Amino acid sequence: RLLKALGAPGDAAIYWAGGMPLGGEEEALSPLRKEFPNMYNKEDIASEGELEPYSNRASIMAAVDYVVCERSDVFMASHGGNMGHAIQGERAYGGHRKTIVPNKREMLPYFLNSSLPRDEFDRIVMELHVDSLGRPEIRTSKAGRDVTKYPIPECMCNDVATATTL
Repeated sequence: RLLKALGAPGDAAIYWAGGMPLGGEEEALSPLRKEFPNMYNKEDIASEGELEPYSNRASIMAAVDYVVCERSDVFMASHGGNMGHAIQGERAYGGHRKTIVPNKREMLPYFLNSSLPRDEFDRIVMELHVDSLGRPEIRTSKAGRDVTKYPIPECMCNDVATATTL
């Protein structure tokens, strides 16, 4: 519902990173695949046997996910882990590529309300995400703002006065 509400077309190519989600293929991914049939993960895009030498090397498998996510047209993390934060920061630093940060806490009541009409749900979801649809977030305070997730303005300053205070 979130992807549809944010305007993702049904033919969008979606790469999901990491391991199998809770509930597995049938429970967790099947409904999503019905709406978005072009879903892939690293096993889908690798040639046969290509990942086999790395099957017991979690860091290398995570690196494959990182590279694909970092270079995608749009990135949306499913949770607030370190990898998602690093990708979000790198995408901001590398040209402010579109990153969507789901507002889970605010969305929850609307997801739980099954009587809410789809257009109303879509409008609410878009409204909740108007400030998190790809624009870089400036780190105005260091408290609670990890530099890997919010690398601006420090990493992008061209101002000599600002640069000397760093």
